[in-house]
Amino acid sequence: MADGAAPNCHLRLEWVYGYRGHQCRNNLYYTASKEIVYFVAGVGVVYNTREHKQKFFLGHNDDIISLALHPERTLVATGQVGKEPHICVWDTYNVQTISILKDVHTHGVACLAFDHDGQRLVSIGLDSKNTVCVWDWKKGRVLATAAGHIDRVTAFLHFP
Repeated sequence: MADGAAPNCHLRLEWVYGYRGHQCRNNLYYTASKEIVYFVAGVGVVYNTREHKQKFFLGHNDDIISLALHPERTLVATGQVGKEPHICVWDTYNVQTISILKDVHTHGVACLAFDHDGQRLVSIGLDSKNTVCVWDWKKGRVLATAAGHIDRVTAFLHFP
């Protein structure tokens, strides 16, 4: 534009191609409605295979590297990398944020897992201690933290 102003237009995401499989584990699940949930870059994707349609969760500001499916299979938690990584718990039906968990991990959130009844969420960070956090995700509160294994953790399962 001649006056230097930004054009009056908006971009809209129509389709996400690809899949992040590099350095990630447990990152693709079927939801209760038989849709597939996964991530690519900073986008959470819910893919309806019957209708060949995608819905997008855009609550992250850096690449997503971890994902956990709630036991009821309608909610997911996603964790990202970056200087101020955070975890988003979101609904796969309407792709809306339910909870944001932050201010604990540095560098990124390597792994996520809900407990057996879905009341708590466990996260493991990418810091040098692979810090393990147990969250009351509904209240956005850390219940406990501890140093993890000295090697990089790529997967975690919670047992009651």
